[in-house]
Amino acid sequence: MPTKSSAVERPDLAQARSRFGLLLGSVYRQWRRQVDLGFREMGLTDATRAPLLQLYVHEQPLRQKDLASNLSLDTSSLVRVLAQLQEAGLIDCGSDPADRRSKSIALTDAGRATAARIVAKSIEIENVILADLAPDEVEVTRRTLQKIAQRFDALAAQAREPG
Repeated sequence: MPTKSSAVERPDLAQARSRFGLLLGSVYRQWRRQVDLGFREMGLTDATRAPLLQLYVHEQPLRQKDLASNLSLDTSSLVRVLAQLQEAGLIDCGSDPADRRSKSIALTDAGRATAARIVAKSIEIENVILADLAPDEVEVTRRTLQKIAQRFDALAAQAREPG
């Protein structure tokens, strides 16, 4: 039985639940659940939507390794998803003209149309989720999240610097 002097101090659970990171994580999981439900009718998952959107945003073919990097995935993790998208006629995979060892991934016309529908549906879902917020509240939240994202970038850069 621990004595008072050796007992580990237990954090206040009410305070822990109100911590920013926990709240942000919870909101993210709920947001993602809503988005996944919204795309269920289109037969698209987060894993299949993300590469289509990256290709759509870049408006040009991407090398498989660059696409994986943009999605924060290992190249091997992307292979199965790309095979599904290619089988569905949404992307073309071919040799990169600049480097025949690399694969170049491009949207087909059907893939471009699907990506445009994904963007439109995403905006629709976002509008439903944010319906009770004033435009200035959304803007302040967006700016705050951008600052947090920039801080993560700075921390990652610091971690890459030697010693």
